Amino acid sequence: MSAPPKEMPEFHELAKANEVAPGEVKQYQVEGRPVALCNVDGELYAFEDICTHAFAHLSEGGLEGGQIKCPLHGAKFDVKTGKALTLPAVKAVPTHELKVEDDIVYVALNEKRVKVGGRRGRGR
Repeated sequence: MSAPPKEMPEFHELAKANEVAPGEVKQYQVEGRPVALCNVDGELYAFEDICTHAFAHLSEGGLEGGQIKCPLHGAKFDVKTGKALTLPAVKAVPTHELKVEDDIVYVALNEKRVKVGGRRGRGR
């Protein structure tokens, strides 16, 4: 007897497979959420494009091997697992499931979202 089928995640078309070259990271919008897609030695990874420490787009910080660096305070995250590797970040960034079919990259969004405190800045 086989187990009951799992609910299949909903995949969204994200990019062409060759759109992000090795060593690059790009931001896409999926259902109003910023998603970073990066290429580490030919392997593609996707994660929520918001630092868990303070609001900043990780895709603007730069990819260093399998790590993405926040442009704001320099926190580093593992792009494969989302784990926070350096302070000031302590919470992992949600990663998203990917599949590639016919040279198109599809993403299934993680239910977890980054929650950062209110944006600091001068009120007007």
